[in-house]
Amino acid sequence: MPWILSLCKRNGYFDRPNDRKVHKNNTPRLGGVVFVPSAIVGIAATLAIIFNFVGESEPLKSSTLLIGFGIFATYVTGLLDDLFGLSAHLKFFIQFIAALCFPLIGLTLNNLYGFCGIYEIPEIVSYPLTVFLVMLIVNSINLIDGIDGLASSLSLIAFTVFTWAFWDWGMNIFCLFTAAMSGSLIVFLWYNLFGDNAKGTKIFMGDSGSLMLGYALSYLGLKYCSDNTIKEPEHYSLLLFYTLLLIPTFDLVRVACSRILRGEHPFHADKTHLHHKLMRTGHYMTMALLTILAADILFALLNLGLYMVKVDITWIVLIDVIIFVIWQKRIDHNIAKNDERLATETNLRQELKENAAKAKKICILTPRFPVPENGGDVLRINNIAHQLRKQGYKLILLSLEENGEPQIFEAQRIYHKVYTVHRYHIASLFHAVICFLQAKPMQCGFYMSGSYRRKLREIIQKENPDLFIAHLLRMMPYLDELGLHSRSIIEMTDALSKTYAMSSQSKGNWLLRNVYRMEQRLILRAEQYSLLHFPKNVLVSQADIDYLKTKSLHPESLELHTNGILCSKSIKHKYDPNKIVFVGNMRTLQNQDAVLCFVQDIFPRILKQKPNTQFYIVGAQPPQSIQQLASENIFVTGYVDEIESTISDACLAIAPVRVAAGIQNKVLAAMSCGIPVVMTSLISNAIPELKHEENCLIQDEPATLADACLRIMNHPDLRQQLAVNGYEMVKQHYSWKEKIYGYVR
Repeated sequence: MPWILSLCKRNGYFDRPNDRKVHKNNTPRLGGVVFVPSAIVGIAATLAIIFNFVGESEPLKSSTLLIGFGIFATYVTGLLDDLFGLSAHLKFFIQFIAALCFPLIGLTLNNLYGFCGIYEIPEIVSYPLTVFLVMLIVNSINLIDGIDGLASSLSLIAFTVFTWAFWDWGMNIFCLFTAAMSGSLIVFLWYNLFGDNAKGTKIFMGDSGSLMLGYALSYLGLKYCSDNTIKEPEHYSLLLFYTLLLIPTFDLVRVACSRILRGEHPFHADKTHLHHKLMRTGHYMTMALLTILAADILFALLNLGLYMVKVDITWIVLIDVIIFVIWQKRIDHNIAKNDERLATETNLRQELKENAAKAKKICILTPRFPVPENGGDVLRINNIAHQLRKQGYKLILLSLEENGEPQIFEAQRIYHKVYTVHRYHIASLFHAVICFLQAKPMQCGFYMSGSYRRKLREIIQKENPDLFIAHLLRMMPYLDELGLHSRSIIEMTDALSKTYAMSSQSKGNWLLRNVYRMEQRLILRAEQYSLLHFPKNVLVSQADIDYLKTKSLHPESLELHTNGILCSKSIKHKYDPNKIVFVGNMRTLQNQDAVLCFVQDIFPRILKQKPNTQFYIVGAQPPQSIQQLASENIFVTGYVDEIESTISDACLAIAPVRVAAGIQNKVLAAMSCGIPVVMTSLISNAIPELKHEENCLIQDEPATLADACLRIMNHPDLRQQLAVNGYEMVKQHYSWKEKIYGYVR
C-alpha cells in the first residue's frame, strides 16, 4: 500500500473533491489496485503450502479461468477509469461482457427456492436474469463506495461469511479466495479509515477495487446458491446470498427507481444514495458508516430469526422491503427536519449579527476565575470584557473557582456583576469519568457542576442577559442544555482538538499520550457539534480556522478575532546580555514540554559558549518536574504580579514550542516589551506578520535554536533591530481594540 500511495503522489492520481463528494482534500484513489495481486499471491502461497506439507492439491476447474477473465476485465476497466476516465456506456458494456461469463460456464441463478412460489427456472429465463443480477451487484458495490470504509466494510462482512460458508461445505479453494480478499480489505481499511491526508497515508479504493469486489461477490454468491457439481445448495443458500448484499442492492434499486420517477436517467449522478442521505440528516461520515453497518447486521439477524421460525422466503423479502422503505421515510423526515434546522440556524446567525449590537447585558461563563491574570486564557477573556465594557455593555461574570477566596473586588474593575460557584476536585473527577463513559470530552465533565447550572438559571431569571459568551469549549454544554444557541458566542480561542492531536504524538508517558488521543477525538466531536448548533465560534488564529474547516461540514459559524497586547510605552535599552526568559502558564503540557526541550537540548549548547547565561522560567503553577530544574543558571519564578518588570531586562525570549494551537501570547508579550524572540515555526505560523531575520528568528532544530540565541547575545545590533521591529509590529497590528472590533455586532 505505501508503494501505491507513492505512485499516486508522483503521478497525481487523486480523487478530487466536488459538490457530490464528501471529502474536501485531494486523496490517492488506487487503493483497490492491491486486491487482485494480493488475492493471487495469497491463494498461490496457500496452495503451495498445502501441496508441500500435506501432499494434496486443490482441484481447479478450467471454467474458473473464464471467471478469472471476468474479474480481470472489471478490475482493468475500473483501473483505466481511475487513471484516465471512461464513459459510462463503455464501462456498462464491459460489465455486460464480463457478466456473460457466468452463463457460458453454466453458472446461473436456476432456482429461487420458493420465492413467489418459483423453484427451478428454465435456461431462457435464468441466463438473462443472471447477467442482470451480476451487473446489479457490481454497480451497487461501486455506487455505495461514497464514504470512507463503506463498500469495503460491507464487502469484508460478505467475504468473511462466505469463508465460513464454503469451509462448512468443504469447498476449500473458495475459502482461500475469500480469506485472501478479506486480508486485502483489512489492510485497505486501515489506510482508508485511519490514514491521515496531511501525512499522506490516506487512500480511496477507486473503481478498480469496487468493480472487482462486486464481480467477485457475484461469483461467490451464485456459486453458493446455484446447482453445481461440487455441492448441492441448501434451501437457505439464496437467502444468505440475498441478505449479504441487501443494503447496497436495495439502495441502488431505490435510487434508480426514484430517478426514473423524476424523469431522470437511472444512472444520473446525484446525492440521493443512502450514505448521502444520512449525512444530510446531520450525521458525520463515521456515524453514517456505523449506521449502515449496524443496519446491515440487523437485517442479517432479522432474516436469520425469520428463517429459524420457518418463515417463507417470500415473506422475509417482503418484510425486508417494508422495513427498508420505512427506514428511508424516516431518514427523509430527518433530512427535512435538519434542513429546517439549518435554515433556522442561518436565520439566527443573521439575526444575531443584526441584533447583537442592541444587547445591553452580556453574561460571560468562565471555567476558572479570571483574577489573577496568570494565563493567556484569562488575559484574553479579560481584555475582551474590557473592550466590551468600553462599548457600553453591562457585563455579568459567572465563574467557577477553586480557592474559596476569589478576588471579586479586582474582577469588578472589569465586570459589573460577579457570581462565583466553588468547584470541588472530587466532583470534577467523577463528572469527567461519567462524560468519558458517555463519549463526551472529559474536560467538559471536569468543569460540569449542578450548582453552576442552577446559578446560571438564576441569573437568566434575575438579569435576563441579551447575550452569552462561553469562555472555552468546556463551558459550551451549559448553554446547549438551556437551548441558548441563538443568543450565544462560543469563545473557543484555540482548536483544542488540534492541540490534543499534537500532544498525543509528543514524547512522554505512554498512558498520557493515549488519554490525549482518546480525548482528542471526543473534543473534535464537541467542536463539530458547536460549529453546527451555535451561530458564532471564535478562534484566535487562521491556521486553527483552516484546520476546523477541514473537519466540519458547517464552518460558516467560525470567526477570527486574534489576540491583542498592551505595549510598553517605550523599549528599554539597558538589558542583561546573559538573561534568557520563557513566559507561559506552566500548568499546561505544551509549555512544560517547551521548557524541558530548552533545558535538555538547547541550553547546554549555549552554556558551552556562555557559561554565565541565566534562564528564567516565568509562569504560574509550575509542576514539580519544572521546579526541580532550578539551579545556579536556571530560575523558576512561579506566578509574578508584573510580567513586564520581570522580563524587560532580558536579552531574548525563547519559545521552542512543539505542541500548540492558536496565537501564543508568550510571543506577543515579549515583543510588546521590546524583547526579541527565538521561536519554532509551529507558533510563528499563527502570526502572519512574523518574518524571520526581520522581527524574530525562527528555527526548529535544537542546534539551530541555540545558534539563534547566541547570535542575538553576541550581536547587540541584531538584537536592537529585532527588538524594535517586533515592538512596532505588535504595536501596529495587535491592539486589543482592533482585534476585538466586531466581536459583538
